[in-house]
Amino acid sequence: MKALLIAALLGMCAAHAKTPDPALWQAQRAVQQGRTAEAIQRLLPLARKGHYGAQLSLAQLYELPGKARDLAQSLHWYTQAAAQGSPDAMEAVGLAFYMGRGTVADAAQAAEWFRQAGDRGSVAAQYILATMFEKGEGVPQDLRLARAWYDRAARQGDSAAATKRDAIDQQTPPTTPL
Repeated sequence: MKALLIAALLGMCAAHAKTPDPALWQAQRAVQQGRTAEAIQRLLPLARKGHYGAQLSLAQLYELPGKARDLAQSLHWYTQAAAQGSPDAMEAVGLAFYMGRGTVADAAQAAEWFRQAGDRGSVAAQYILATMFEKGEGVPQDLRLARAWYDRAARQGDSAAATKRDAIDQQTPPTTPL
């Protein structure tokens, strides 16, 4: 399933590029046909040149189970894509630090990446960061900030975040959003 998503991402990158690189189409075809190693080889030169779509696709390919699985490489390419402002990549880097995937687990680092992704609109990152503030995990426990982050996610349609925000409101006096 994830391989299909990667193939779709590669197709979107190629379709939206001003001058599509044939390597993107070739990598997409390789992913669709289950040739992960070939797709990685086709994407590496583009990713090294700073192509965001190739970086994000490589990160995802390195996460797939199999011979090519390399969580440290996955984290490297997510970090490269995050440096270009991708909230999805920032969220993925946060998860890597939170879960110790390709690196040593570091909840404080995870919280910083989730904050960056949340500031750029990632609902999942907003929710995770809110939970971290609620529990004091990687950040000082702060129900006011937990409520504010839950509220940001809720305003984007996350019903679970709305429920958590409302539960905090029952425990504490209301606060203003961030």
